[in-house]
Amino acid sequence: MAKELLHDLKCTTPTAYLRYTGIWDMQDLYESMAGWFRHRKYKLHEKVYKHKHPSPFGVERQYIWQAERKEEDYVQFVIDVYYHTYDAHDIEVVMPDGAKKTLTKGRLWMEFKGYVRYDWEGRWEDSRFYRSLRSFYNKYIIKKKLEGTWWDLVWYREIHKLYQMIKEKLKLQSMGYEHRYWTGVHR
Repeated sequence: MAKELLHDLKCTTPTAYLRYTGIWDMQDLYESMAGWFRHRKYKLHEKVYKHKHPSPFGVERQYIWQAERKEEDYVQFVIDVYYHTYDAHDIEVVMPDGAKKTLTKGRLWMEFKGYVRYDWEGRWEDSRFYRSLRSFYNKYIIKKKLEGTWWDLVWYREIHKLYQMIKEKLKLQSMGYEHRYWTGVHR
């Protein structure tokens, strides 16, 4: 019975992965990602920042971010970003205009996972009756909207756009993503 009362407090998206080996501008990547979340009205929390002692191969850094945005009174979007750099070295690169710039050379691993959190303020937690009512509401009244509409918004409009922006910053092959106009042209 207890499992039914906790039914559908969040609806999780699949995890998107990105692996990169090469040279990138770490400062620009970090600021672009933080700016992307800020521009889309997310509250960004850097949960973990680890800078491990440099080895002969390079520095290892680990970042864990969690971004939250209130979509409605009952629904909140959450995006978890995990990225890890391995064997990272700072190198000086001469740009085509003659200016010197410090870039990072190494390996990068990123994971993106999102979910829709329901009753995120805990308004329906006061009594057993309210929890049962919330479970009924989630299962039968707004189930299609929870799993269809909001889940699609998080996966296609949020995570895919962030993923595509990062691929452009790293100059990977994709110059757009396939779901660009899937949910409408005017967004």
